[in-house]
Amino acid sequence: MAIKITENENGTVTEKTSRQIKRESKSKLHKFQKAIGVTAVTAAMIAMSSITAFAAGGNDAPANVNTATMGTLVDIVMWIVRIAILAIGGIPGLVKIVQGQQEENPRDRNNGIVSVVIAGVTFAATFAIAALIK
Repeated sequence: MAIKITENENGTVTEKTSRQIKRESKSKLHKFQKAIGVTAVTAAMIAMSSITAFAAGGNDAPANVNTATMGTLVDIVMWIVRIAILAIGGIPGLVKIVQGQQEENPRDRNNGIVSVVIAGVTFAATFAIAALIK
C-alpha cells in the first residue's frame, strides 16, 4: 500500500495511505458533482421558463400591459445566477490555475483552465437566456 508523506506550512508531517487519498478525492468529486447538479437544475428551470414564455405563440408584450417589472426581475435573477456561476466555477478555477502553476503541476493547471472556460461559457449563455425570457 502506497503512503504519501506531506509537510504543511507549520512543519507538521502527515502520512496518508492511497485509500485515504482516494476517499478525499471521491469527496471532492462528490462536491463538484453536487455543484454541477444544482447548476443543471437551475439551467433546466430557466429553459422551462423560456419555453413557457414562447408557448403563447409570440414574444410580443400583451396589449396595454407594462412588462418592465418582469424584465427587471429577470435581470436581477440572471445577475444572481451569473454571480453564482463565477463563485462556483470561475474563482476556484483561477485558484487551481495558480496552484498548478506554482506547484508545476500541469494537470491542476489544465483543470483550472477548463473550469474557467466552462464558467465563462455559461456566464455568456446567461445573457442569451435573459434575452429569450424577456
